[in-house]
Amino acid sequence: MDSETSRAGIEGRILELGDRLVEVEAPAHFTNARVEAWIDWAGGRTDLAAAILQYAYGLAGQAQSKGLTKDLRARTRFRENVTEAMLLGLIALKPAGQPLKQLEPGEAALERMTAAHRGREAAQAAATRQGQRLQAVMDAVLRCEGDAAACADPLRNTSLARAVEAARAAGAEDATILEAIALARAGESVWLCAPPPPAPLSPVVAPLAAAMTASPALARAAWTTGRLIAAPDHEAAAVAEAAALPTAGVELMAFWRDADFDESAFKGAVRLAAQALAAEADGPLRLALGGLGEWLAAHGFDYDSDDARQAAANLFGLARQAAEDLGLDLCLALVDDPELALRLGARLDAAPWSGPTTIAETIDGEVVRVLSEAAALGLSAVSATLEDAQGWLLGHRDLTEAPGVNRKTLTARGFTALEIDAAQAELPFVRRLAQAFAPAIVGEGFLRDVLGATPEQLADPGLDVLALAGFTPAEIAQAQAYALGSDSLAAAPFLGEDQARVFRCAHEIPLSAQAAMLAALAPVLDAPPVLDVPLPWDATLAEVAAVLAEAKGPVRVRRAGPPASLLLEIAPTTDLPVLRAAAPEPEERVVERIVERGRTRQKLPDRRKGYIQKASVGGHKVYLHTGEYDDGQLGEIFIDMHKEGAAFRSLMNNFAIAISIGLQYGVPLDEFVDAFVFTRFEPAGPVTGNDTVKSATSILDYIFRELGVSYLGRDDLGNTEELNADGLGRGKADKLEGDQAPQPASRFISRGFARGAAPDNLVFLPSANRPAGPAALGAAGVCAACGDIAVVRKGQALICETCGARAGRIPEDQTG
Repeated sequence: MDSETSRAGIEGRILELGDRLVEVEAPAHFTNARVEAWIDWAGGRTDLAAAILQYAYGLAGQAQSKGLTKDLRARTRFRENVTEAMLLGLIALKPAGQPLKQLEPGEAALERMTAAHRGREAAQAAATRQGQRLQAVMDAVLRCEGDAAACADPLRNTSLARAVEAARAAGAEDATILEAIALARAGESVWLCAPPPPAPLSPVVAPLAAAMTASPALARAAWTTGRLIAAPDHEAAAVAEAAALPTAGVELMAFWRDADFDESAFKGAVRLAAQALAAEADGPLRLALGGLGEWLAAHGFDYDSDDARQAAANLFGLARQAAEDLGLDLCLALVDDPELALRLGARLDAAPWSGPTTIAETIDGEVVRVLSEAAALGLSAVSATLEDAQGWLLGHRDLTEAPGVNRKTLTARGFTALEIDAAQAELPFVRRLAQAFAPAIVGEGFLRDVLGATPEQLADPGLDVLALAGFTPAEIAQAQAYALGSDSLAAAPFLGEDQARVFRCAHEIPLSAQAAMLAALAPVLDAPPVLDVPLPWDATLAEVAAVLAEAKGPVRVRRAGPPASLLLEIAPTTDLPVLRAAAPEPEERVVERIVERGRTRQKLPDRRKGYIQKASVGGHKVYLHTGEYDDGQLGEIFIDMHKEGAAFRSLMNNFAIAISIGLQYGVPLDEFVDAFVFTRFEPAGPVTGNDTVKSATSILDYIFRELGVSYLGRDDLGNTEELNADGLGRGKADKLEGDQAPQPASRFISRGFARGAAPDNLVFLPSANRPAGPAALGAAGVCAACGDIAVVRKGQALICETCGARAGRIPEDQTG
């Protein structure tokens, strides 16, 4: 070989590692996830070709010192072969580790394991929640302006009182809360609290007598932790010790040559992997074969068949035969090691294949679905048509002729070629049609202007654009199957029943088939195989107990994690009385009724009133728009800062949307006011353009001072000596002396909002000249000359006290 890296196809690529972008030299056929696993193995080195070559140099020196290579030429050949095999993904090595922990026999150890796991989970949740609540206690003190003692007193600082109550509800002791207050008074701003480490992920072996397979403690420990390997007494030690052995994996699918499996190359790779392990470590060694499920499908074997089980056993026999003349203590085994499997690119546990499709990455890092090599070989083995399978699995990736959702139906609903082409371009990279029509793809402007999406819908990350456009779930499903294809060949119409059984995925194969495969492999393996049983997260304790009782050998039951969107629905707890002592005497009680608001959103009317306030905070213009319900309650706000940077402007816009949604779900405005007044950040300083608020410590401080004054009557939040705002940005300087001049109603009522319902000559009149008291007002009439309600009886005449006009004489039948 001219170069150790010549056949591997090394390429440079840019990879995101953590929070930085790095340039990586790696084999071209490695996915990004696989490259990251190899970088971890290399200790962070990003030139994998150089790292593997350096590793092979060291390994060759160790092999020569142990007599595994005879001369310099053999040493060089060994180094080149190891380098090439690792770069091509034929083999992957892992050094010795620690044996699995074994529990003491008996139910007591199982109960302790369950209790410890629950304790760690509870401690993690409690530490996180308490840390957040105690941080809120410190923030309530730090945000407060005024006397330091008052700010640190929950009796005088209402925000602090609420934070203290929340911290108590999270389980914090009063002494701890006082510590948080003391730290805030001392100038500290962060409550340092690290949750305990999570529960370990490594399995634990429980040796069991035959009578213990039905033990409730065993089922409970397996159901709770997902870490328990229940093994018969005589196999438990072997299962635990095998995990500590240095391990090599050999990838089976890498040895296909001209549509046939190259046994000679496979045996050479097994022999090389065994020698590499022996050079690195002394004592027993462990060897596993990767991608057995894919290998069986590529040969056209039904995983749940005697032929498949016999072929798998023969394959492990071939591996043993390849290394038997080396004189090594080699242990053939099935291995559950995600890190090693990722570096090898194949599972090492004899599980059924993962499916007929796999992912590939384009040169710019985009992930696309492609037909796997095993599927292509398997289709050929069962004499099926590759083109039919590609159309069924990958879809047509085009919507032109799709049923339900196509160019014609999309155009009829307002989509233009711009939106359709943008969605079409996303089809190779998505698994659901809704992802191709995401708001970020078709544009929020189109959704708002054409489809009529509301701000609340645009803010919803789960917005289904096709459903918004009026397509039914059945139409979307039909189009999705046509354009994006299926994940399985089991229901493909072009395959016969026996052909389709070859291509069943793991979730389509019964658990009994996997148990039968492990039973067939057990005689040719040196370590007991462990049956791994995945169950849904809501599997019951009885289902776990049934799996354990039916197992014939070591078994591990793992429940899936709960869905991220899980929300426990509970009955409403309104009208439940809470009794609290109101006085030292035990017979005196105050009954407090707890009223819980329903989580129902109160939509604003389509045509709503409000006001716009223009002001400048520290030289930065800000426009506040409000929207009100029919009863005058605030229901939404908009904050515009047109000349600020795009990031800050977008942040303020989305902040206003969040506040609006909270108001519409019933969050009281005074909660927001208390939370955001006195916040400090730039821009800040003097306020111009507002006759009530004259200075603010931040934009949010100004906004919620203005809302508090206007909607809550919180005059204490204004900065002027005399509050005289008229709601339109005009103050005392703009009013006529004595405040006596009539004001046109158009200053207070929107002509557009009223749509002509208010007369043009309607005015608001002063009342300084009217007699005091409601009786006098009720007896007065409207003057036709000036419009004031000031026409009163004087003798036999009706006189306007405002303008002096005579309104007429009183009829004789009304005198006396």
